[in-house]
Amino acid sequence: MGIGGGGVFTIYNASKGTVETINARETAPMSATADMFDNELQKTKPGLLIAVPGELRGYKMAHERYGKLPWKVLFEPSIKLASEGFKIGKALANTIKKEEKKIRNNIALREVFCDSDNKPLKENNITRFPKLAETYRIIAEEGPDAFYNGSLTQSIVYEIKAAGGNITREDLKGYKPDLQKYALNFTVGKYIFHAPAAPFGGPVLALIMKTLLGKGTADSSGFNLSNKSVSTTGNKTLTYHRIIEAFRFANAQKAKLADPLYENITEHVKNMTSDSFADLIRSKIKDDIKQTSYDDQVIKIVPDDHGTSHLSVIAKDGSAVAVTSSINDYFGSGVMSWLTGIIFNDQMSDYIGSEMKNGPNKIKPGKRPLSSMCPTIILDKDSKKVRMVVGGAGGTNITTSVAQVILDHLYFDYSLLGAVAEPRAQVPQNVTNVEEGFDSTVIDGLKKKNHQILQNTELTMVQVVGQEGDQVCAVSDTRNAVYYRLNTASVKGLSSDSYIIICLGVLWMLLNGA
Repeated sequence: MGIGGGGVFTIYNASKGTVETINARETAPMSATADMFDNELQKTKPGLLIAVPGELRGYKMAHERYGKLPWKVLFEPSIKLASEGFKIGKALANTIKKEEKKIRNNIALREVFCDSDNKPLKENNITRFPKLAETYRIIAEEGPDAFYNGSLTQSIVYEIKAAGGNITREDLKGYKPDLQKYALNFTVGKYIFHAPAAPFGGPVLALIMKTLLGKGTADSSGFNLSNKSVSTTGNKTLTYHRIIEAFRFANAQKAKLADPLYENITEHVKNMTSDSFADLIRSKIKDDIKQTSYDDQVIKIVPDDHGTSHLSVIAKDGSAVAVTSSINDYFGSGVMSWLTGIIFNDQMSDYIGSEMKNGPNKIKPGKRPLSSMCPTIILDKDSKKVRMVVGGAGGTNITTSVAQVILDHLYFDYSLLGAVAEPRAQVPQNVTNVEEGFDSTVIDGLKKKNHQILQNTELTMVQVVGQEGDQVCAVSDTRNAVYYRLNTASVKGLSSDSYIIICLGVLWMLLNGA
């Protein structure tokens, strides 16, 4: 993530009982056209993949509406971190190794991710970002206008153009985040869900949850999921079959979503979030076999992305924030500014391969591409208090990963730690991917229901805060940093003492590079 990208906020104001979203996702430059990537040579220009960053404008809007500390103070920890540097952990070390070619192609990336002999940095090496630290100091003093219409703007435009990009001063000056004084909300049983609407993953999450759980009333309780649903091998196999099928049907509908400011998708979103449509989808799920077709119209979905971060927060007064931020792929476009230290996104690649000219996600100037981001706040329907704040990082699997953590914790009675640690299933194209450690007996059962199982799913990290009564618990996913799998059978229903022991153990491993 970073200020060269964009993101989306879901914000609950406990004093007012309101939930709103701030859409600070990147936009296509005003010179962008539907056929701009027809020429294969164009796809090789990293600068052309850069969309207009929205991150700082989003932060500024959130700060103006809710912030208490001075803007300048907010930058102090990041300035210190960028100046003094930090030890490279497992996740970053693996990414540097994987993306070595991208790093070597950019002199600024080489400067911070390679040593004096031009060799890629490894785990526990120190990396520093002195130019980015100076950029943060400027933005702390001058505000985000320094980026969009001030002292940094010309350098940003110059370097993007030098990399083959087409962003102009006018593009940066004209960028505005989209404030929605509401969030997509839907009720399932005793919970009220709030998530960002299209072009984000809220409608997809709504369809998944309503398909599996219905309205939570006697006449439409969905599959009536509970801890019994995963209590035996037979029950767990059937439950995961239904979950996976619900994911596939929802993903088929996801492909028809787009930026509502540019495409008329009102009826489609209304359909995806309706009880009747969820009932229809549920009726198509057959317990004995996997479907072979999930929609009459096949539309390619946006490619996987990985340069994403998520943060979940519950405040002292009961307010909450879920924010997901991204520069898209690892190191974004691979263009790091030599002058400012900013790594720029490659969000324009979210249009490539997604029916650019004819599909709803086609390129238009100023338009935001489709996204799987799904920062979600769940309230108790009766008390209106926050029950969960959850979101994820990891591309197209974000929404389905968030759904699985919610199901595990709220419906299958896993502890919050167990819900995050539980190996997940994902549904790329027409196969079923499962993570390492997924229940082998359930895999065998799924194969008998016509699922083609592959054990190579891309990791998605879920960050969640849960609240029950006066007790608050937070869990940060360690999939990409610690190659350690908790025994989820023993995690389920842990006592508070056990939580402390496990958390201290994980902390020890992180500090000691285990």
